[in-house]
Amino acid sequence: MKFCFDEHPAHFGALFGYCDHQVHKLMGRMLKRYDVSPMQCRTLMFLHDAEGSVNQKTLERHLMIKPSTVNGIVDRLEEKGLVYRTVSATDGRCRILALTEEGQRFHDDFQTVLHQVNERLERGFTQEEKAQFTAFLLRAGRNLTDEEEEA
Repeated sequence: MKFCFDEHPAHFGALFGYCDHQVHKLMGRMLKRYDVSPMQCRTLMFLHDAEGSVNQKTLERHLMIKPSTVNGIVDRLEEKGLVYRTVSATDGRCRILALTEEGQRFHDDFQTVLHQVNERLERGFTQEEKAQFTAFLLRAGRNLTDEEEEA
């Protein structure tokens, strides 16, 4: 199958956007049976890896999204019975997030989905190419971070 980028090379930003869209679409299809979105999955995985509770600000920084967006994600996960939110005992303004038993139950399935997506993404690359690609992506990310901090 030919893609529009095959004949007309695009800017890096367009290529990153295209790959991000394809990953998001694939993850969405694979997560559909669990009734969670890719961002909800990322949230659940982060909370699981934190091995306990996490304050909402930490989650905002990890996901690199606005507090209102995190609120929406957490609201939906709470409605599904996958996370619960409490008020911090030391700071009433701070919300603490943790997985419910139901939220923890899906961890292995989500790990499998993420592994399968990554396998698809890496298909056809040698170990050396994967290492180079990783270095290039990290460099591009740092380039954008540096520019953002200067502005």
